[in-house]
This record gives sequence, C-alpha cells and structure tokens, in this order.
Amino acid sequence: MKNNGQVTQRNIDYPADQFLVSSTDLKGVLTYVNDDFIKLSGYTRDELIGKSHNIVRHPDMPQAAFRDLWETIKQGKPWQQLVKNRAKNGDHYWVKAYVTPIFQGGSIVGYQSVRIKPTYDEITSAEGLYRRLSANPSLSIPHKHGLADRNFLPLINFGMIGLMAFQIANLVLLLAGEPASAFRLAFGVLGVIWPMPMYWIVRSLFKPINEVTHNLRHITSGNLREKIEVRGNNELGAISESVKSLQARLVNMIGKFAASVIQLNGLAERLTHSGEEALRNMEQQNQQTEMVAAAMNEMSATVQDVARNAANTADAVTKAEEKAIHGQTEVQNTQMAIDRLESKLDKTAAAIDDLRIQGDSIESVVKLISNIADQTNLLALNAAIEAARAGEHGRGFAVVADEVRSLAAKTQISTTDIRDMIDRLRLGIGETVHSINEGKEQMHAVKAQAESTGASLAEIHIAVTQIGDMSTQIATATEEQSMVSEEMNRNIHSISEQTEGAIAVAKANSQLAAQITNLAMILHSDVKGYNLS
Repeated sequence: MKNNGQVTQRNIDYPADQFLVSSTDLKGVLTYVNDDFIKLSGYTRDELIGKSHNIVRHPDMPQAAFRDLWETIKQGKPWQQLVKNRAKNGDHYWVKAYVTPIFQGGSIVGYQSVRIKPTYDEITSAEGLYRRLSANPSLSIPHKHGLADRNFLPLINFGMIGLMAFQIANLVLLLAGEPASAFRLAFGVLGVIWPMPMYWIVRSLFKPINEVTHNLRHITSGNLREKIEVRGNNELGAISESVKSLQARLVNMIGKFAASVIQLNGLAERLTHSGEEALRNMEQQNQQTEMVAAAMNEMSATVQDVARNAANTADAVTKAEEKAIHGQTEVQNTQMAIDRLESKLDKTAAAIDDLRIQGDSIESVVKLISNIADQTNLLALNAAIEAARAGEHGRGFAVVADEVRSLAAKTQISTTDIRDMIDRLRLGIGETVHSINEGKEQMHAVKAQAESTGASLAEIHIAVTQIGDMSTQIATATEEQSMVSEEMNRNIHSISEQTEGAIAVAKANSQLAAQITNLAMILHSDVKGYNLS
C-alpha cells in the first residue's frame, strides 16, 4: 500500500452537487482532472497530471477494495464503491466513486471515475466494512447477484424442500399401510415435475431483461451500433424500445457533439495561431515602444540640457548686456576725457606759443645785450689804447678797461649761451608743438575710434538684447518642450505598461487557447470512444 504521508483524520465537507471527475490511462496515471477534483484534493493541476492516481490514496483504505476495483474494470465492467481519499494536507474526504472503462475501437484505453458525495449512513457502513477487510485481508468485497438468482431461487428451493417433505410424508404413509389417495399421487407427481419448468419460466422471464442489460452495457462502453431487438408489445418490450430510443438519441447527440468538437478544435487552433500572432505583434510593439521610450528619454535629457544651456545663455547674455552698457558708459567717459585732454592740449599749445613769442623777445634782448657787449668791448679796447698812450697816468684806467673788456667778453659768452638755450628752447617748443599736434590728431583718431566703439557697443547692446529675448523665448519654448517631452514620456511609459498588460492578456489568452485545444483534444478522445458506425 502506497503511503502518501501523515494523515489528520479531519474530514473535508463539500457540497452534494459537486462532481469529481478524473481519467487515467491503463496504468492508473492521471490524464485529466476537473476543477472540483483539484480544489478538494488540494493539489495543483500540474501536480496531478502525469502522476499515479494513488497520489490521493488514504492508508485507511484496504488493499482488497483496490484489488476488486482492478479485477472489475479490467473485465470491462463498471465498479462502484465508497472511497476514502487523502488530501494534500493530510485531511480526507469520502466519495462515492463510479469507475468505468473507456473504450476505443472495442478495446479498453483508459478509465474514467465520476465521484459524488455519499450520505452519512453510507460512510458509516463503508467504514465498518473497510475495518473488517483491513483486519482480515482474506475477505473480499461482497457482490450482489441477479434478480432471478437472488429472489426466485430461494423461493424455488423452499418450494422444493416443501415438496420433498410432502413426498417423504407420503412415502411414510405408504410404508405404514395407508392406501395412497389420488390427490397425494397427483401432488407427488406435480412435486417431481414442477421445480424445473418453474425455474425455466423464471429464467425465460428475465432473458429480455438480461438482453436489455447487455445492450445498456454496450451503450455505456461506447458501442452505439449494437442492434437492439424489441421483443413483444409488453412492459419488457417498452423497456427495450426506450433503450433503443436512448441509443438513437445518444447517436444523434454524440454525432453532433463530435462535429462540434471538430469545429471547436479548429477554432481553438485558429485562436491559438491568432493568439500567438497577436503575442508576437504585442512583443514587437513592446520592443518598439521601449525603443521609443529610450529615444524619448534621451530626447528629454537633451531638451533639458538645451533648456539649461538656454538658461545659461540667457544669464550670459544678461551679463554681456550689462557689460555692453558698462562699455558704452566707459566709452562715453573716454570721449569726455579726450575732450578735456584736447582742451588742455590746446591751452598747452597756446602757452607754448606764448613761450615761443617770449623767447623771440628774449632773443631780441640778447641781441641788444650782445651789441652792447660788443660796443663795451670796443670802448674798453679804445680805453686801453688811450691808457697806454697816457702812460703812468693811464695805468688805473687801463686796469678798469681790462675789467670792462673781461666783463664784456663774459657777457658775450653768456649771450651766446642764452642764444643756444633759446635755440634749443625753440627746437623743443617746435617738437612739443609737433607732438601736441600729433597727439591731437591721435586723440581725434581715438575719439573717432571711441565713437565707432560706442556705436558698435550700442549695436552689440541691441544684438545682445535681441539674443537675450531669443534666449528667453528658447528657454521658454524648451521648457514647454521639456514638459511636452515628459508628458510624452509618461504617455509612452503608460503605453508600454498597457502593452505589457496586453502581452500578459495575450499570454493568458494563448494559455487559454492551449487549454481549449487540450480540452478539445480530450473531448475528441472521449468522442472517439463511441462507435457510431
């Protein structure tokens, strides 16, 4: 006996209208289970399909019950008994199992079990029987006999015993010398010939019933082409007629069912192909959506970079505008300084011109002094000559004449030096005037350049202002584009999530289509068990 683990001896109750259905192959390996079976057993479908049916066997079930099961169904007969099954968690549930062979082409290809909820009395009776079978393995499941054997044979046997007792009594009377009466002789003869014809009559009465039973067994085994004979216009004939009508209805119904199964199988295959194609399209769409989402993320990041750069550009433009305004102010200040410098240069030029005029006046004075020195020197020379002529009396005068001549010479030297200084001063004044003129020309050029720079700065200020406005517009547009990109990104992510959901639904539909296909195959396999020819 297979031990599936510990048991709790807790009974699982379930509704009386539930049907637990399963199918196995010839070795008892599960090939199909319905949802009620799965729910009550506690196993999943994957844990059951492909496993031996004894996965739900309870250790309280005696070996004799399953021995009787296999002996019965291998003969092509149905088997019905109460079974105590073990759930996955160790609890148990009682079922009233009806196991029938599955026929295809006249051969048994598997077994089907339909279970319902038994009554409390049935469970109590089964528990007592199974305890006795477990205690004494030599016992077997009791079976019921046919109606003729079960009901009429005891009656016939009882009648035969009575007749035998009557014959013995009659024989005793004859031996005792009692004369035999006609009644006793007739009754004795009747007692001899009555049992066998009576049993034959009873058996002939149940022959049509056995034929109906035979026909019903063919129907339950899936053989719907067995010819059913309707014998007589009586109750047994009516039963045969009803069985024949049932056979015809089953042929019609299963024929339609078979056609529907074929159509369902085709639709399931189409649904499977459509589901697979839809799943492929969904997965491709999901990949494309992910690519678009990645591109949108990159674009969003790029837009944000552009927005930051535009904002930075706007800040830089603002600073450049401020610097342009500051440059214009500096240029204006430079122009004003140049104007002031030009005015000072003009004043300096006028002062230098006055200095030149005064130098010319000094030169006139120097010329006058030089002339006076020349005349003084000439007078001193004449005085020296006269002193020499005077002799001793003119010696003092000669000394004065020498001093005067010496002073005249020094005066002449000084006037020469002054003239040189005046010449150098004139040269310096000329160079200064030339430099001032060149400076004025350069200042005029600088002023013109400053004016040009001011105009350029004004144009730069205008351009920078325009760039600032454009940068502001770009920043605003970029910010709006960033918001739109984020919204599109959210929408794409939402589409991606919806696509993933659709993929999940498509996968579920594909699995459902596979289940429908599997169900159609199971139904087709079941339909193949019926011979409609």
